[in-house]
Amino acid sequence: MKSRSRLLGVLAALPLCLAGCEPRGSDAGIENASASTGSSADAPMARFQSELLDVAFDAATAIPTEPHFKERCRAQEAVVVACLELEQPLRAQGYAEKVANWRRGTAYADLALYWARHRRPELAQPLLDLAAQDAEREEDWPRDRIRVKIASVHAFLGQNEKAAAFEANATESEAGRVDRIKAMLVDQSNADQQMSTLDAGLASSNFDLARNSLDGFAEIFNRLYGDQPRRDLAEQKIRSGWSKLPTMIRLELMMKLARSALDHQDKDKALQLVNEAQLMLEGGRMLPEYRVPLSARLAGLRFLAGDIDKARQDAGAVMVTFDADRKRILSIDRADAIRPLAEAYQTMGDTAAALSTYKQVIEAGMENANSRPRAEDLSATCLSMAVNNIEPDTELWTRIRTIHEGLGDPW
Repeated sequence: MKSRSRLLGVLAALPLCLAGCEPRGSDAGIENASASTGSSADAPMARFQSELLDVAFDAATAIPTEPHFKERCRAQEAVVVACLELEQPLRAQGYAEKVANWRRGTAYADLALYWARHRRPELAQPLLDLAAQDAEREEDWPRDRIRVKIASVHAFLGQNEKAAAFEANATESEAGRVDRIKAMLVDQSNADQQMSTLDAGLASSNFDLARNSLDGFAEIFNRLYGDQPRRDLAEQKIRSGWSKLPTMIRLELMMKLARSALDHQDKDKALQLVNEAQLMLEGGRMLPEYRVPLSARLAGLRFLAGDIDKARQDAGAVMVTFDADRKRILSIDRADAIRPLAEAYQTMGDTAAALSTYKQVIEAGMENANSRPRAEDLSATCLSMAVNNIEPDTELWTRIRTIHEGLGDPW
């Protein structure tokens, strides 16, 4: 399993769609999605972004079901998630319909949550029904995973009885995901009650439940940012509750809090959190395949927090570190390691550096002799460029086409 699944931190082969070909918006799956939801078109999007999404899905679906069924479906689901980030729910549903394992059910639930968050419950319900049907075909934790995602959507819609019904009998680790969704809706009237619920999760010996509770407190930190006493309390709960968790998870939480501070135009708080996270990263022992991408992400956050010169210096140091440690990083992990650096450069407004780095990411993804990791890396890199609004130049499009056409045995 590639390190992206540990970090984050989205089938018949389909034709490659590159510059000059028609977007897949007229595919049957997309048309069916439009009919079933009743209207609501995808948001406007640049042509190259549409083409990158198609390439990403094509690369994922090129992976053979035997023996890589799980990896194929995971890569397909990542495309659905990226579509939702780009406000492309109809395209996302067209892709979701082609996912063959339990991840289709979770993708439908994610689509339902998208519509719930956009205040379109009438569009969410048919997707919840599809997700429930998929859940009935599964057993054990995949069934619980789908049902808890369904419960989360009902909770978001304020349908607490339905949420409780779908959450019933789920494992602790799965059920804790619903509390995180509820934290996204918290206000002064129910904040104390929600914090008490999350406290109980933190006290659990279950790792996943504790992690979900910490994410819930991070949601409260963001939701009640203007209520400084409660915001400070949420932060204190996170800091006191992560003592038994790995450094990488602590860093993820710190960066999430920093992003919340930036969302609320509080650059001073964001920079404080970034500086603390930087010290945590430098003081911890971490393999380079984890240290490199985390350093890149911190550089991007530092730039947004206003520490521009140091952010650029840190970004330059990331590639130096990667080059020095390259041989220590497995070939299947190298593209994952430096892809966040390309994203950081785009955050800094340096599109030329971002494009140059993406070219290195593409080549790093080719260093493994097997097509399965090549396909995963190609898909992930295309998604990253689409989400971050990076248009490949002619050279990069040509390289993408060559890699795609070359996928095949050995997988």
